[in-house]
Amino acid sequence: MSRVYDISQEAVEMATWRWAKPVQFYEVCDSTNTRAVEWARAGAKHGSLVVTDHQTEGRGRGDRTWFSLPNLASLLFSVVVRPNITPEELGLLSLGTGVAVALALNERKQSLRLKWPNDLLARGRKVGGILCESEIQGGRVNFAVCGIGVNMRISRDQFPRELKASATSLYNETGRSYDRAEVIAGILIQLDPILKDLDAGRTHNILNSYIKLCETLGRTVNVEIDGKKVTGQAVDLDDLGGLVLDTGDVIPVGDVTLA
Repeated sequence: MSRVYDISQEAVEMATWRWAKPVQFYEVCDSTNTRAVEWARAGAKHGSLVVTDHQTEGRGRGDRTWFSLPNLASLLFSVVVRPNITPEELGLLSLGTGVAVALALNERKQSLRLKWPNDLLARGRKVGGILCESEIQGGRVNFAVCGIGVNMRISRDQFPRELKASATSLYNETGRSYDRAEVIAGILIQLDPILKDLDAGRTHNILNSYIKLCETLGRTVNVEIDGKKVTGQAVDLDDLGGLVLDTGDVIPVGDVTLA
């Protein structure tokens, strides 16, 4: 069988056969997270994948958009999960997903680090990110959608002006190309035991793995808490994945700037 280098539903299904979950593939869609949430509400089972070559309304944290380009430039997919966790533990799912992506790419000769909570860094520049969204029912997580975006082959001059100094791609960093379907398979292989640890309450495994990859710990950070700007050194993670500062502040969710 000839090898499929571009992404397609067939390529994803071939590469992820050990995962053996349903796949929805779109050449172009608004957002894989949007489609995955709709599918989850319609009954998509744990592990279902939504994959696209290009999305037109990709989302980042808060009100940010996620920049992407078609034709091998970006890896964009979302996975539906139905973890046995409380809403307070959703931060651990986001951290664990970041760990899975970093480990899978580091196996492919990358040297990625994680900026708390869910940015993937290559030599200090953002190469990817995680956006987890969820639906809560009866005080429990009914489902969550873990959206993953990685810049694969975007050259420096293709990034918008506001991203040129802070963003990069795997190709920029190494000059290598990767089969995107195989990268998805690698991420899912790493994610599977993390989800099992989360369900079993073995959250220390997730936190320990994240701490080993975390670029933020030991650094001075700036953050806004309840309308007040706080500067402090990030010294630890709490039991739910919140960032602990030497000021005594704990940031459960949000964005920090490395000072």
